[in-house]
Amino acid sequence: MKERLSLSVEASTARYLDQRAQQETDGNVSALVERIVRDRQLAEAVQAEAAWFVANPGYAETAEAERHAAGAA
Repeated sequence: MKERLSLSVEASTARYLDQRAQQETDGNVSALVERIVRDRQLAEAVQAEAAWFVANPGYAETAEAERHAAGAA
């Protein structure tokens, strides 16, 4: 479900968003902002996932070994 949101931005930011929207979304600033936010959310999720694997070394190998052991039983 979509929700209406009102933003106050500097004039230069509004011009930038409008120019990008003209180029990328046929002038739909809302679609552009939504895509920018979704892209940022995805980047943050990927960074969090990578950090988790760094903090849990060997997890993938252990999980794979457990999967093989369960299949052999």
